[in-house]
Amino acid sequence: MNIPRRSGPAEQAFSVRRMEPSAQAQLGPLGLTGFIVVTTIATGIDAGVFPEKLAASVVPLVGFFIGGLAQLLAGLFQAQRGDTWHATVFGGFGVFWMAKALMLQWVVPALDPSLRGDAMGLFTLPWVFVVFVLWLGSFRIHLALLSTFTCVLVVFVGLVCNGFTGEVVWNRVAGWAGLCAALGATYLLAGQILASTWGRPVLPMGRFLSPPDHPET
Repeated sequence: MNIPRRSGPAEQAFSVRRMEPSAQAQLGPLGLTGFIVVTTIATGIDAGVFPEKLAASVVPLVGFFIGGLAQLLAGLFQAQRGDTWHATVFGGFGVFWMAKALMLQWVVPALDPSLRGDAMGLFTLPWVFVVFVLWLGSFRIHLALLSTFTCVLVVFVGLVCNGFTGEVVWNRVAGWAGLCAALGATYLLAGQILASTWGRPVLPMGRFLSPPDHPET
């Protein structure tokens, strides 16, 4: 007799299930939307796709409300579901963007120009270790998420190197890696939205790398 596998919350956040009329709405797509919007704008500027002169007027506002608040709400919702990985990702990135928006708006402009790079490098450095741990955790979900988070890890490494060295090449590396991450997140968002409206899996996410028994089951 075959016993059906029960997936854990971390898999369910990016899995596809038929939406019943009484089913509770999910906030994972909201978190992905916030990630996509702020990452596209911020890293698009770093990559040189968008004019750098727009950064001061656009990034703080978008970063605080869309990248920050939207992801924080999604993270709190995932925490209520017992999904530690996605709660940490959305909640962590949410507070990251709220803090970064405030720094860009008020702290960085008041600093001596020679200290601005080091300040942003120091602000971003601890997040490299956080993202690295989350990247390791993404091996237990699926390939689409793993590839997206690999790009996210490159983004944070590039931002730290750019902050401490001032080399533009690191800014470009972070920018293009961020655009790739936004593209991957868009694919993840499309998979969730289409699955919820069509009532069945539409986009493949890649085989699950996790063992049958997820630790959060």
